Amino acid sequence: MNQEEKLDALLKAVEGLKEQMDKQDEQLEYIVARLNHMRDKAHQKREQETAWPK
Repeated sequence: MNQEEKLDALLKAVEGLKEQMDKQDEQLEYIVARLNHMRDKAHQKREQETAWPK
């Protein structure tokens, strides 16, 4: 393997890693959006319930 082929292989590997990271970023954004939605629903439900004094 000469220098050019090694560089090409490295560039392909880096491109693959970038794609993987982009997919993970999308997944994390989705998870964060879901958690925020669930938190908002929980706060809303808590506000609607009758709070009994202790």
